[in-house]
Amino acid sequence: MSYDLKNVFYLDTNFDIPAAQGASTERGRTLDISAYIDPVSKGRAGAVGLAIYKVHFDWSETTGNAPVGPTEAGAGRAALMVGDFGYSNTTSDVAQEQLTLCVANQNLIAAQDFTGPQYGATAGVYENEIMMPSKDVPYIAVRDTLNLVWGQGITASTLVNNISVRLEVAQIKLGSDVVNQLLRTQTA
Repeated sequence: MSYDLKNVFYLDTNFDIPAAQGASTERGRTLDISAYIDPVSKGRAGAVGLAIYKVHFDWSETTGNAPVGPTEAGAGRAALMVGDFGYSNTTSDVAQEQLTLCVANQNLIAAQDFTGPQYGATAGVYENEIMMPSKDVPYIAVRDTLNLVWGQGITASTLVNNISVRLEVAQIKLGSDVVNQLLRTQTA
């Protein structure tokens, strides 16, 4: 299925990052996508996965209506991952292994770094896209859980902030060989 207005729809979620979120900690929330996938091939109908074409992250003050405050001294990485990483549909803290929020993790769909205006020697808010699927090569999820995760950097956050994500997605039919490969690789 191609990326077009007829097939694409949007999913989103968000959560607050508390003031004094501990340095080098991970906080996240799940997004249940089980209604959009069916990894079990049923005859000619085939299996269905969720193609994720674009991921838009936003790091803002807690209402989501304004930029991060001028005194924020923390930094972190927003990440979207597929599979079970121990989070729930309410915001929770789960310690992740090293290299979980980086491109070495095959379950990482997208990631972006953010730094506050008062972080280290930076001047102003800094954003850096680490990884992103594309309209030509989407990430196809066949597991029923996506995770929005905030990895707090080496400096604790100083303000209450909000991290949110919006996904451009479409359901896509999959052959049994493709879905079997995806099921093997999308294990957490």
